[in-house]
Amino acid sequence: MPLKRRVLDRDSGVVRDAPLIVIASEDTYAVHHYLTKFRARRVQFRVLPTQDCMSSPQAVPDRLDSYRDREQLNDNDDLWLCIDRDHWAEDNHILNLRQVRQKCVQKGYRFAISNPCFDLWILLHFVDPPPEGFRNCGEVTHQLRKLIPGYCKTSVESVVLTVDQVQQAINRAEKMAVDDLFSRDTSTTQMHLIMESLRAKEAIRLTIREGRQ
Repeated sequence: MPLKRRVLDRDSGVVRDAPLIVIASEDTYAVHHYLTKFRARRVQFRVLPTQDCMSSPQAVPDRLDSYRDREQLNDNDDLWLCIDRDHWAEDNHILNLRQVRQKCVQKGYRFAISNPCFDLWILLHFVDPPPEGFRNCGEVTHQLRKLIPGYCKTSVESVVLTVDQVQQAINRAEKMAVDDLFSRDTSTTQMHLIMESLRAKEAIRLTIREGRQ
């Protein structure tokens, strides 16, 4: 069966039938609003947020499965799972997360976790993390609100960023890489892996789009 034709992304100017990068996220807004700050090139990327504010570690890759089957993706397309540890902090949830990560490996999906949460990635655009890290997302949000009054995940689109800040966030996240991604004693985010993948594929420019400042 021939592959379905990709719709032209007229907002970004990406060519028809360009490869896709698909990111399934637990968040309704934050990841999608963050990535739409950047100008897409040569490939199209799609963020599949949760639609009902309810999720589970398994439900997120299920959305990738559904999208892959519906769109008949090919070998040039990348599929990412983007998830927060803070949402699934109980011992049985951590076990589920480890199992989901293994399933992603088996299916060829790429995996990016933020521990405790995606907000840590936003914070890294502004400051170095404290040596002791963060115990929960509330601590991260508290620090962000000192820098961005009124910050919340639904307002990521309005956060003003520069290209230099994006690169600083990537550098800081690289330094925070750890072996145990799920530990409560760990603060880390793998969002930089998504950014580096997008940049390596020339999927985005590290240039903030007009109207997204």
